[in-house]
Amino acid sequence: MQLGVECHVLLVHNWFPPFGLHQLHSYWKEGKKVQDNFFEEYEGVKIHSVPSYIPIPNFISSESHYDRDARSIVQYVKSRPELRDADWIYAQFLTANAFIAAKIKDQLNIKVAAIARGDDIHAWPETNPLLRKNFPLVFEKTDVLMANSRNLGRDAQKWMTPGRERKVDVIYNGIDTIKFRPLKYNIEKEELRKKQSLNPDIKYLVCIGTPVALKGWNELFEGISQLGKDFEGWNLLAISPTRMDKDAINLDELAVKYTISEKVIVRHDLSLDDIAEVLRASEAFILASYNEGMANSLLEAMASGLPCIITEVGGHNEVIESEEEGILIQPKSVIDIINALKKITGNEALRQDMGTKAREKMMHFGDYEVNARKLLTLLEQHK
Repeated sequence: MQLGVECHVLLVHNWFPPFGLHQLHSYWKEGKKVQDNFFEEYEGVKIHSVPSYIPIPNFISSESHYDRDARSIVQYVKSRPELRDADWIYAQFLTANAFIAAKIKDQLNIKVAAIARGDDIHAWPETNPLLRKNFPLVFEKTDVLMANSRNLGRDAQKWMTPGRERKVDVIYNGIDTIKFRPLKYNIEKEELRKKQSLNPDIKYLVCIGTPVALKGWNELFEGISQLGKDFEGWNLLAISPTRMDKDAINLDELAVKYTISEKVIVRHDLSLDDIAEVLRASEAFILASYNEGMANSLLEAMASGLPCIITEVGGHNEVIESEEEGILIQPKSVIDIINALKKITGNEALRQDMGTKAREKMMHFGDYEVNARKLLTLLEQHK
């Protein structure tokens, strides 16, 4: 928007009737619950709630949820003058959003740009054969195809029909390098720890991720458990959003399982400002995820001047190119986690040097504006 682009966000939810009648059916109750959690506007961006009607009983309709959402979006956009003349539909995941966008492109006569971000290439289509069927239409209809790392772009090409591969442009995630910054003065750490209720006498290792196995929580907790005295004087600060899905891990229970409850502090649903403060108040960062496109939490931690331990997946080796900038480990390797933590926790000078190099790298890697300009240039090339 700062570059002169008018932006709108469309969020789909189950249709529900007015006047409290949503209580009469589970579909409607779910739709009301989801819609209640939508913002109407965020940082000046208008957010549209798009109702998607589910026939009751739903077996009377042959529509998939993709078809249903596509139909609902088409109807909604055609009814809104501010949306009808849009230049682009921007889809943030390939196997869901981009598939729906590909379905509605011709009906709305709006071009489609789509970006791969990690799970939509690595996790979801690998475990769900139905999602793999989405790719041909996405690759055929998308006008601009992107990924948030070079490696992820190459991985996306592996899903393309042999002989019909197409270019995948790279647009990295932008980082607010003003919000995410190193400490300006020593007393700031004391102030932040008091504000965030952190012990001033403990060193903190931060991990930020959803509470699912794919984020490597089991291996991380096991590694800390095996470290024993080598982790003395340190705590793990696990920052994770609340998740009610079946795949959710209870991190407090996991800490009990590995007998490290006294070493683990779990915080849920922190704001972006709180996360920035917690990073500045901490000594190191780790993320042991099995797959990523480019972990935003890694970029934020590097911008905050923290030494980082990260699995060598997705584009992580594109931002950490030397041992001076961070430590790359292999996914699912408890031994790698243990060795990396020993190296980091026992050497303050190394932590400081690595954190400085990490911040320097992020300043050249691209903040929000740098990557927004790259995206805008790319879209203008495909008018």
